[in-house]
Amino acid sequence: MKWHVFMYPVEVNNIHEDCISIKLYLKDVNWIELTAIYSFYILSVDGKKKHSNVSGIKRFNKGNTICFIEEFLKQDLLRDSDNELLPNGNLILGCEIFYYFGAINTVELLTNNNTNESLHLLSDDIAGLLESSKFSGCVIKVGNSKINVHKCILASRSQVFDSILTRKQCESNPYIIEIDCFRFDVVYEMIYYLYTGKSPNMDEMACKMLEIGEICKLKQLKLMAEESLIHSLSIENACNYLVCSELYSSEILKDWCLRFIYLNAENIVNKEEWKKVVSDYPLLIAKIFNIAVNID
Repeated sequence: MKWHVFMYPVEVNNIHEDCISIKLYLKDVNWIELTAIYSFYILSVDGKKKHSNVSGIKRFNKGNTICFIEEFLKQDLLRDSDNELLPNGNLILGCEIFYYFGAINTVELLTNNNTNESLHLLSDDIAGLLESSKFSGCVIKVGNSKINVHKCILASRSQVFDSILTRKQCESNPYIIEIDCFRFDVVYEMIYYLYTGKSPNMDEMACKMLEIGEICKLKQLKLMAEESLIHSLSIENACNYLVCSELYSSEILKDWCLRFIYLNAENIVNKEEWKKVVSDYPLLIAKIFNIAVNID
């Protein structure tokens, strides 16, 4: 794949006419769904990075191949004759990009509306089973609350629940499963996922979904949680997300957090959350140093 960078002067950008704007363009996307974070900076006379501008998490695909930074640099900063930003009179722009993408799709996306409607109807019908105790054969207890569930769905969707139900056949209360390490709403969201493949409240409880997905060995649920967390990464939560990725074996999320922290180091290293990471997870610090010197 090829990335192109364009810089725009005043006359191209009337809204921010006192600034230099930058456009990042991904060429030949085809059917790739790509997620990226990027940083632009100016390389000064002494070789240091100045005026770094880090993006949020961006998604690139066939319909979205361009990202703008409209206010990258004030033009006044470049007008001094002895400017440290202009070695030998040249402006050197640097760019660092970290991206992740899955397999290339070799077929068109599903466009048959009748098929889509049938799948939605099936999902809604199965979700209806969860809302009714009819024909349920098992109860999940969370504190004083109960969820009536169907053994066949739990066992077919989760090896962990299959093992639990198999063991409980020999007990006096074989079809009561008690879960006391999560809130009721978290357990219900996980069960809803087992029934439908969906997690409608994922964005509000992604860290908990990551944790319960790890405990119940639900790989797809973990991937959904990772995606939600990656797209909500910020300076305020990056350290907490990094710790979650370490605790719940989420390598993709960990890679994003490490690179996000590396690109935003000036805004993160003085935070209390970062000091706790340094104290409790020294191996993660070593990984960030490896990123800084381009060692995978």
